[in-house]
Amino acid sequence: MAIDLVAAGHGPAGLRRHALAAAAALLLSSGTQAAEWTFTPSLNVSETYTDNVNLQPQAKSDFVTMVTPSLGIKAKGPNLVVNADYGLQEIYYGNHNAGSSLTNQLHADAKAKLIDNLLFLDSAASITQQNISAFGAQAVDNTNGNGNRTSVRTTHVSPYLSRKFGSDASGELRYTRDSVSASSGGLSNSHTDTLSLRADSGPAFQTLGWGLQYSDQTTSYTSQNNVELQNILGRLTYLLAPRFRLVGTLGYDRNDYSVASNSTSGYSWSGGFEWKVSQRTSLNAAVGHKYYGSTFSLSAATRSRVANWMLGYAEDVTTTPAQFAQPTTVNTATFLSQLLSSSITDPTARAAAVAQLIQDGNLPSTLTSSVNSFTNTVFLQKQLQASVMLSSPKTTLLLSVFDTRREPLSDNSLGSLLGPANDKTEQIGASAVLSRRLTSLTRANASLVATRVKSLTSGRVDNTQTLRVGVSKQLSSKVRGTVELRRNQGQSTQAGVDYRENAIGAYLNMQL
Repeated sequence: MAIDLVAAGHGPAGLRRHALAAAAALLLSSGTQAAEWTFTPSLNVSETYTDNVNLQPQAKSDFVTMVTPSLGIKAKGPNLVVNADYGLQEIYYGNHNAGSSLTNQLHADAKAKLIDNLLFLDSAASITQQNISAFGAQAVDNTNGNGNRTSVRTTHVSPYLSRKFGSDASGELRYTRDSVSASSGGLSNSHTDTLSLRADSGPAFQTLGWGLQYSDQTTSYTSQNNVELQNILGRLTYLLAPRFRLVGTLGYDRNDYSVASNSTSGYSWSGGFEWKVSQRTSLNAAVGHKYYGSTFSLSAATRSRVANWMLGYAEDVTTTPAQFAQPTTVNTATFLSQLLSSSITDPTARAAAVAQLIQDGNLPSTLTSSVNSFTNTVFLQKQLQASVMLSSPKTTLLLSVFDTRREPLSDNSLGSLLGPANDKTEQIGASAVLSRRLTSLTRANASLVATRVKSLTSGRVDNTQTLRVGVSKQLSSKVRGTVELRRNQGQSTQAGVDYRENAIGAYLNMQL
């Protein structure tokens, strides 16, 4: 479905179209008639007045009208689960201070069981609008028209064999094809083929557990050399106490990407623990070494009657397309699902609880995180993120902080926009989202976001702050209205790019 909207012709686009067509055929043959399908058309209309539509030092005001008809499709059955939302957004600028446009928006994923306890298929597609660089004007949505925002399209198809061998072991053999393209910004279109194999011990190995995984990934670009990442890793665990497990790994990385110096391959090891402190609290940590240097990882979560906390630190050799194809846990639904995983073990019940929390708290679809700045380099990303959700019968407060550092490992830099400044950066940010129920039909909402990005190459530093305050009311069972005030501003050590915006918007969301 997404390919018909965003791609045509042959070459990589044709491959993506054939891959999704094959995935759709398999999905439709896997118990479609047994699944319960729901189709929900809707219409979103908004009118915004902004005194700086392009987020420039020389401000120009404008009235911005956005009309977005959309269709939500859901299917749920024993062999098939589908969640898809497509919208066609028309943006019109009354004073013509930015170019009017027609924008596709898509979020779709499907999971199918083709052969019981053996063959499965995962697939997904998306069309989103993203900021190109963490430097410069940072638009909060599609209202602002500037050169630092573009459409990003992704597709994901992944058939796999998965089988349990009694209580002794389980295994998985998976092939994945990911495609990523952008309308502008200098990011090379790419497709990534990954073959992975995993085997893990089963419940029979309670004291001494084991695991083995292998991955062979090749990313092909339209305008630069391929990137190959291979990894094999063995894992041993030892149950030292009923809730405390020691973990050790030994592996080898073999990579091939453009680099002038330093090794791209080598042995790796790590040692750590997994501690189930209580039914409400868990803590995992490990230290180790890879070909690029020392490594560390941390994952902690705890919950109480009114608060859910999460803390994580991870290091990964990755690329911009990989970050778009498999985004990290900044999705609000994913974050809440992880928080509730220990208390609600059934995935279906947990998904329903997460959806209710997002609706009741009027929470954003994603948590504040670092901008996935466009770059064609392979880089080492070190990311620390902490979030907490505080909730009561009437109030929900979501706090999040992050610190993300990127270090380029390859030589093929972006070559446009800010050049190498995009490759080696540190981004720090924090956000607060507050939602308060005033009456049974009315909620007050506020959010504050502050970020800081520094180029470790040029020394440039940009700071941004965004404040949004609004009131939403359920006008009928299928109609919701919202009025919002917004202040968005940015400062930079580079002269001539500071901006400030004030805006007011009215939104109407209707299910048809």
